[in-house]
Amino acid sequence: MKMKLFYLACAIAVVFSACSSDKVAGTVTDTGNTVATNEGQVAGVVRRVDGSPASDAVVRMARMAIYDTILHIPEQIEVVTDSDGVYAFDSAIADTFQLAVIDTSVAEVFFLPRTTLKAKALDSITLSKAAIVSSVLFFEDVEDSLVSVGGHFMTCLSGTPFCNDVFAADSFYMLVPSGEWTLEFFPGDSMMVARLQSLGFADSLIYRSWDLGKVKAGDTVNPGPFVWSTTTNVDTLIKEAEKETEKEPENMARLTGTILCKNGNPCADVEVMTIRDIYGFEFVEGDSLEFVSETVTDSLGRWWLPLPDTLPGDSFRIEFRKRQDDLVTQVGVSRYLTAKEIKGLKDTLKVGKVTLSKPSALESGVSLVVDREDSSQSSNCMVNSVVVGIKGTSHFVRDATCNPIILSDLPTGSQKVVLYSGIPKAIEALRAKSSIPMSYYVTLTAVSLPEGNIQRQQWMTYTPPNQNIFK
Repeated sequence: MKMKLFYLACAIAVVFSACSSDKVAGTVTDTGNTVATNEGQVAGVVRRVDGSPASDAVVRMARMAIYDTILHIPEQIEVVTDSDGVYAFDSAIADTFQLAVIDTSVAEVFFLPRTTLKAKALDSITLSKAAIVSSVLFFEDVEDSLVSVGGHFMTCLSGTPFCNDVFAADSFYMLVPSGEWTLEFFPGDSMMVARLQSLGFADSLIYRSWDLGKVKAGDTVNPGPFVWSTTTNVDTLIKEAEKETEKEPENMARLTGTILCKNGNPCADVEVMTIRDIYGFEFVEGDSLEFVSETVTDSLGRWWLPLPDTLPGDSFRIEFRKRQDDLVTQVGVSRYLTAKEIKGLKDTLKVGKVTLSKPSALESGVSLVVDREDSSQSSNCMVNSVVVGIKGTSHFVRDATCNPIILSDLPTGSQKVVLYSGIPKAIEALRAKSSIPMSYYVTLTAVSLPEGNIQRQQWMTYTPPNQNIFK
């Protein structure tokens, strides 16, 4: 999972001091296989096992770990490679340092446990196949509410820059180099760690460790479960957690799938949302629906979600989006899943693989058409509101008729535009009458959305429903 900066590990013994969290960047020029650098700059080119440039790989520079204390997590900074696999730090974090590269899209890594500014190995780096650590972390919080650590933790290979954010009770996955390792896990809030230390908690209680033993490239190891606690015998908690994981829960049912980026590689940090209401009928407030992320994909592009508890209709869909900063860069949707598929399900339902694409946009509008013989219908555009959206997605807006409408960040390809009255009570009344088919008050229009472009659709027409239908 991609991380941006680390406030980690400046704690030594019982003194906790803040680390600099400024990301170090640099300017580089890629000329063939060489990189021109400024004086003091650390830069080079990263390539994958197949020889292609490792774009969007995380490169971390860390101080050498101090091993005469409990905490072995070094101070570190990071940059991300560009499209040519080039990375650059403006300066070295120390005369002697560590360098780690993590490429989640292909599950490959690189690690130099000790190097210097002038080392030739930094100029051209070739990744290797990673080992995968897969587990789950539980915790028993401390009793004092003043030091409640919350659910955010960090897991790190001891003495290295290989670290991950972890949320308690969630499965997590880490890419690590082959070797013999110890994993450390501790609260993710550095201020809370300092608070625990100031209250006299020993570092051995705050920074827990687990001997992973020797792991090999390409292997997937499943240690744990890990349990963090400062108040209870951890060995007892681990045994209890192991028993819980060995039990067959009453209902193991959930949804799972894999997301591939546009380049065909596993896509990490993709936001995932269940679209229970594929027509947006529950869209009752505000001018637009919002994408609400329920989980994100792991480093291998995998995601898990519980089954929806209720469904307004007989089917639902899963929507995905990947963001860079505040910009949506890739999107996608799953196939339609039916209520029949999940009814009584006791196992995991595999949704399958979805490959993301660049988002599309739709530009259209709704013209008002009034039946002149129906006195209950108003010819005032502003009085008549409509809901327009893309079926099976989070993209629905409410607007007055006769106004242009633009929907952005849409999934590409064949989709269906949904149109109906923007008055929630009117739709509720129509849906309540089983004798009225949905086709009477919902219009569906097929549309093909171009990848990374805008589809300018002919304006649609809307006729307000006859008021007599509600009587």
